[in-house]
Amino acid sequence: MNIRDLEYLIAFAHEGSFTKAAAKMNVSQPTLSTQIRKLEETLGTELIERSCGKQILTPAGRETVYYAKRIQSDAARIRQVGKRCADPWSSTLILGVFPTLCPYLLPRIMPVIRRYRPNLTVRFTEEKSARLEELLDSGQVDAAILSSPLPSPAIKTKHLFDEDFLLAASADSSFAQSEAAVDPSDLLSKRVLLLEDGHCMRRNMLEVCRRFRAVPAQFHATSLETLRYMVVGSPDTTLLPRLSTLPPIAQPAGLVLREFTPPKPYRSLFLNWRAASPIDTVMTGLGQLIATACADLHR
Repeated sequence: MNIRDLEYLIAFAHEGSFTKAAAKMNVSQPTLSTQIRKLEETLGTELIERSCGKQILTPAGRETVYYAKRIQSDAARIRQVGKRCADPWSSTLILGVFPTLCPYLLPRIMPVIRRYRPNLTVRFTEEKSARLEELLDSGQVDAAILSSPLPSPAIKTKHLFDEDFLLAASADSSFAQSEAAVDPSDLLSKRVLLLEDGHCMRRNMLEVCRRFRAVPAQFHATSLETLRYMVVGSPDTTLLPRLSTLPPIAQPAGLVLREFTPPKPYRSLFLNWRAASPIDTVMTGLGQLIATACADLHR
């Protein structure tokens, strides 16, 4: 039994025909058929039921395909190991990002990654911060962008960028009467809509409320998109991170955005990855790419 024979079987399962499977694998139909027959002899059971020009997988064939696909996936990962030795930037890595950052960060960084590191494949997992920490610890993600560095000797951290918060208010509120920057002290006694528990940005919002004696609202939103629509037509305000206010992100009608005067409230973002990672060099370089792409978000 070898991996190539298993790949022939997987191709047959996908195409449902020896002829089509052979074309997909760039071999002759007799070659593919013979190799699958040898696989059946090795396993001691029929994997394909052949009758009257019709071929379908047997129950044993279906089960074999299931495991063969897992072997194929593992073999691909093993090949990646070899590629990384020759070129670490040929890696495929999984990056965890929390929901109040992920959809706004990707349009900013992916063109940069494609331009400067075209061989690098980045897959994203969007989860709240606590879950990302679990996934990083268990090895289910290779790195996680979080709002703080993880205090563990097993984790390496790189500061990526700082991102200003903007004030978001309804177009019929007092903050819409002027386009001038808002002094954070103007939040005194103003009610601020917050995100629900579990979002790391909620901590940033509560800190702004504490510093400037704003009033945290009792009703909490599940996402930034919900939050910005809740503000429209409301006497309440909220805070939005700068990335969520820039194109291609569209703002709803009736929402106004205002800069704060210095010192502006902001959040910090950090790349965290396991110190023992075999792609440590890639993580450091990726962090620098992201930092460069987002260097203008704290003004």
